Amino acid sequence: MTNTRQPLSGREIRQSFLDFFAEKDHHIVESAPVVPLDDPTLLFTNAGMNQFKDLFLGTGTRDYKRAADTQKCIRVSGKHNDLEEVGVDTYHHTFFEMLGNWSFGDYFKREAIRWAFELIVTRFKLDPERLYASVFSGDESLGLPPDEEAEQLWLEESTLPPERVLRFGRKDNFWEMGEQGPCGPCSELHYDMGPEGCDRQGVPGHTCGVNGDCARYIEIWNLVFIQYNRIEDGSLKPLPARHVDTGLGLERLTAILQGKTSNYDTDLFMPLLSAVSDLCGHRYGDDPERDVAMRVIADHTRALCVAIADGALPGKQGRGYVLRRLLRRAARYGRQVLGIEGPFIHRLVPVVAKIFDGVFGEVATRRAHLSHIIEHEEKSFARTIDSGITHFEALARKLDEAGERTIPGDFAYRLYHQDGFPYDLIALMARERGFVIDDDGWAKAEAAHKEASRGAGSVARIDPGELEGLPETSFLGYWERGESEAEGTTAAGLRIVKLVGTEALVLDRTPFYAEAGGQVGDTGMIESAGFRFQVEDTVRVGDVAVHFGELLEGDPIALPDSVTAKVDLSRRRAIVANHTATHLLHWALKQVLGPHADQQGSLVEPDSLRFDFTHQQALTEEQSAEVERLVNARIALNTALVIKTEGLQEARARGVTALFGERYGDKVRVVEIGEFSRELCGGTHVRATGELNYFRISSEGAVQAGVRRIVARTGAAAVEEALAERALLRSVARELRVTPPEAPRRIEQLLSSLKELKKRRPAASTDVAAERRALLDNAERVGEVHLVSARVEAADRKALAALADAVRGGDKLVAGALATVVEGKSAFLAFASPALLKNKALSAGEIVKAVAEARGLRGGGRPDFAQTGWKGEDGIDEALALARKLFAQALREMEGL
Repeated sequence: MTNTRQPLSGREIRQSFLDFFAEKDHHIVESAPVVPLDDPTLLFTNAGMNQFKDLFLGTGTRDYKRAADTQKCIRVSGKHNDLEEVGVDTYHHTFFEMLGNWSFGDYFKREAIRWAFELIVTRFKLDPERLYASVFSGDESLGLPPDEEAEQLWLEESTLPPERVLRFGRKDNFWEMGEQGPCGPCSELHYDMGPEGCDRQGVPGHTCGVNGDCARYIEIWNLVFIQYNRIEDGSLKPLPARHVDTGLGLERLTAILQGKTSNYDTDLFMPLLSAVSDLCGHRYGDDPERDVAMRVIADHTRALCVAIADGALPGKQGRGYVLRRLLRRAARYGRQVLGIEGPFIHRLVPVVAKIFDGVFGEVATRRAHLSHIIEHEEKSFARTIDSGITHFEALARKLDEAGERTIPGDFAYRLYHQDGFPYDLIALMARERGFVIDDDGWAKAEAAHKEASRGAGSVARIDPGELEGLPETSFLGYWERGESEAEGTTAAGLRIVKLVGTEALVLDRTPFYAEAGGQVGDTGMIESAGFRFQVEDTVRVGDVAVHFGELLEGDPIALPDSVTAKVDLSRRRAIVANHTATHLLHWALKQVLGPHADQQGSLVEPDSLRFDFTHQQALTEEQSAEVERLVNARIALNTALVIKTEGLQEARARGVTALFGERYGDKVRVVEIGEFSRELCGGTHVRATGELNYFRISSEGAVQAGVRRIVARTGAAAVEEALAERALLRSVARELRVTPPEAPRRIEQLLSSLKELKKRRPAASTDVAAERRALLDNAERVGEVHLVSARVEAADRKALAALADAVRGGDKLVAGALATVVEGKSAFLAFASPALLKNKALSAGEIVKAVAEARGLRGGGRPDFAQTGWKGEDGIDEALALARKLFAQALREMEGL
């Protein structure tokens, strides 16, 4: 704004920040994935400190005390939720980059404040006369005084005068990660954008101010002084060491340094906005309503690309549903506000990949995968978006005419469960038209049509506070370097560090592998004279390995001086074989399907392995067989594994595979199998591939669009499965009186014969005329109309339809519903005589639609004939009763009845 120099690009600003703190002896770390797979309390990484949570809780360590990075963050739910502001204002985002610097028990408030001011004023040349600082004013309910120390340090370490160092309360200047966890007072740095930055000019009673309700004084940097841990009862407990956690929003800083009043006007967003303009034919900046739509689409596309690249997938629950909400919000804006026909968001993926090239390279690497997933989701929503918008607009017009301002809750919920409109999208559409949703009505409709299953969420097995200050647990359980299996699964002379209750035990060292990277934890026994603890699972919390199980013998107070730990050897053997098999399988899939077949997730258990990978179609029998052949050929070679520790950058430079969504330290463990497989992996493995004995794919199927899943087995489990299938084939062949190789052909012949018999069979197995008479004789009379409602015997759906045509085909006025069960599935239809359709109050299609919705299904059809169906025969009587009730109501409304 006052800066006449060539403005820095967003890329240069990011690098300049990292260079500054590298000069201050900070270790530059990579961004953690935006999908926090190792923290079940978070849907998405929402702050730079998430990856250091174990440090703040005292359960983890690093080999550095100062760090800096740019962290990928998404805030769309919970306390940190900016969704409603995104696109409406010009400085909130769902995805953003958080530049940060940290001190882990090293420097504290003075250095943090000094360096923040130095970077902003000296390095970035911002006008110090426009800067304001805020500090914590204290909180009596927390028993905390004002942060006078930070207040004084701003006066000492910067040129800010006292009148620009302001006190604010807990809402603005006390930082908490969530309801529990690290927290402490914070000090924020704000920048005055000038009067032109105010987006509420002319609003009666508005006054611009720091932490006000306009965009003039904008927060750019938050310095958090982490001193406390909020525990389950809400109280604050001092942390073992004091830390500094700062967050500087790259998008906001870039806007200021590039002389813009909107983050969206920077080079971090303009390429996307230009692409959206090309798609819709409208120029950004010409129309306020369209501008909001374009900003939402640009923002949400960035969030979708980064999250999916890090391993998240759109779905029905949790973080998957968050992504689905974002995509459908963006799609609705594109369709209804910008007039874009058909899927379009996937066409923006290359633009996002270019913006983040060299910074978050996984977006470019997985570009084809991102485009496929997003396009599939768009096409799924496209099937209902127009009908949903049409239904909403029709209701809105009726409400306008009636002077009503409330959207009925049952209607809103129907848009959700039938047309796929998330609640916040329906609420947004309502607000745009000046309506509100009847939330009580929504709740009642939801209760009547609740999903069969819903994720229950994760429950912590142990309070991290119980592990505070405990030393890192050394792992003794690797046996691949040449040690015997016994050495890798048995260790004596171990010390019990802590016993939590009688269900969790911590050792100073352990041969038990703690669950990580998809590999389940070890089980076994920890024992000494008069002491036995049965280990049922092993989990790592920070740097501490926790053995969960049951104290079978011994005093939980008087613990032995040393114990011996024994891992269940046979179980470990099966696990390591399956884990090594995932590496061979990953390699084989890339050979058969192509380099796009990236690992998306895995689960390694003793009985089987599960491997998710990116691919768009089901594997053919030939492809599946070729994958098995490749893996078994490598097993037969009995290739020795080479496992070593090296630097992360060194490993990447020589082409070692790093899995998307995983977080790695500076030193990594590389598992090499011959010249064909090299992966970063911390799990346990066999010493040579021959120990797998045999590999066999049990099943292959879809997880969701673009992601397939293979379940496989190795060793004895694979052999037993093969023997069981051979026995089954022989049994079938005996029943068919053919040899096993002839069985498939014989089954085809029988199915063909059965199909031909069905074609020759009459439309119904009973006398249709007699059945028609019986149905009409037993029909309820509503005026002159025969109302039929019955469960009948029919050979198939065609026979049921033929019977309905016969019933309504005479000279009588007939309406009703028929149902039957065919091969374990319910078939249901409704019908009406053509003469009854002159009055639109009656429609068989609407009746079937209501019946289907009552079962959580979709259905409908013509006014004179419609049908639906479902698995099993439960609910037929209820469906017939509902149809009879609705038909009767409609008939009574018709004139002349």
